[in-house]
Amino acid sequence: GRWVVMVDPLSNNGSNDNGNGTEGNRVHHFRRCLNAGLALHGLSTNADAFLPVSIDGAYQALRGGKSGNGGTNDQSSPNRQLFEGSAALSLALETSTLFYRLHHRRQPSSSHSNHSRRSRIGIQSGFYQGYSGNTGFDDDNNEPYASAPSLTYHEFLACARPSSDRRRSILELDALLRPISYPSSATAGGGVGSIAGGGALSASVLASLTSAGLVGSSGDSLGELQKRLMRGTSIERKRMEQQQQQQRRQYRSSRGGSSSRKSEPGEWLEDISTNALGGGGLLSSLSGNSIPFGRRADHHHFALSTSLRPAASDARSFTAGDNSSSAFLRPMMESMGVGYRPEVSLGAVVKDTVVDLTGVGSYWRSVFTDRSVSKSTPVAAGGGSSGNHLPLQQQKQNLSPKDVASHTPILSVLGNSTRSYPRLHSISSGFIDALNSRSNMGYLSRDVMAGVIPEKDDCEEALEHCQELVDVYEPAMGSGLVLGEDANDGVDAYFDEDED
Repeated sequence: GRWVVMVDPLSNNGSNDNGNGTEGNRVHHFRRCLNAGLALHGLSTNADAFLPVSIDGAYQALRGGKSGNGGTNDQSSPNRQLFEGSAALSLALETSTLFYRLHHRRQPSSSHSNHSRRSRIGIQSGFYQGYSGNTGFDDDNNEPYASAPSLTYHEFLACARPSSDRRRSILELDALLRPISYPSSATAGGGVGSIAGGGALSASVLASLTSAGLVGSSGDSLGELQKRLMRGTSIERKRMEQQQQQQRRQYRSSRGGSSSRKSEPGEWLEDISTNALGGGGLLSSLSGNSIPFGRRADHHHFALSTSLRPAASDARSFTAGDNSSSAFLRPMMESMGVGYRPEVSLGAVVKDTVVDLTGVGSYWRSVFTDRSVSKSTPVAAGGGSSGNHLPLQQQKQNLSPKDVASHTPILSVLGNSTRSYPRLHSISSGFIDALNSRSNMGYLSRDVMAGVIPEKDDCEEALEHCQELVDVYEPAMGSGLVLGEDANDGVDAYFDEDED
């Protein structure tokens, strides 16, 4: 199988013309639209999976720029943006491909308690629901999804493309590449009660959370990322019920955390740009979706996979004998399966952090140093309170690159959904204009004669394929997500045909 990644260059105001102005600009616009259509046709027909990514989008995700928090006065040079955007893409792609790159050495069951689980993979689909096929690990027996030590490359590609229609091979990449929060000296290493914003939990409640795999036996606190993953899930509801029972036994009543009950599982999978409406999204698009196209929950999802390298501060709970990977993987799988209902969903959690991966040396030190002094807004600001954490401007003072990297999780989400529709529609529309516009006829004939582009018949065949992809990824009519859709158009057209 082939998996193709196409990288878009940095956005440039001079290249975002609409074909107006000088003849040079019109020629550039014509060739750009034509090449985009030909590239989409060639790559999608010759690959099992096609992933477009954007260096500009990755840079904004890394630096917390316009795509997530309303923009920053970023004065970085294009070379710096290219460098950091490439670094961000490499982190996200490396994490998203962990499924088939893991080398998991299975430990004998007799020595399981003496070894730390370095990774977990969950698989969820109509074939696997309610079945746990891997009985070699004690904490897998009660999971509502199958698990595996690793996947082969071909198995991974098969999960990325739905079996219902193999034409759906266009993927999109979203990621969290920034720290959610920096714990202050007063709260770092605080108690487990910090997840509810209240006091420490009792020993009985703590024991129940530990037995469920939600916290390590060492009693490490739950980090902000873990709280956000758990929000709205059955795990959180169980925790709140246990907490309320404990409070009733102590003749106390409390409604702390009741707002979390109203949250739907998987809210963290939304784009951070939608948080202005009161959401709790954590992700930024790395596939060039600069203009948000509805919420993720409004789209149909064919396949969805989430991979996590936790921050070093969260990975400390991966101690020998603990089920701490379940504390991340279980809410991740529930969020995808319940919140978005894809045909196939995958989840992976590894122990090794970005510090273990890069060593924060060489050029990585420069990347994290730049990020640690940026004037950005914390990710947690859009999704609710960050607990007792200090304001970001105070938190970032005197932080070394390793400190920043230690609090940086890499959460990578690879999806196959109707969210690709706007990009495909834009490419197809530009392709149509390049081939059929009267103003482009001269440019088309000249480039065909010069051998720069294929014959017009071949271009029209490629256009048909692009239009077919648009139809395949088009959201349901009446959803309000189809570009140019009028709620009454379909009804009127239906009755007009009957009258004829």
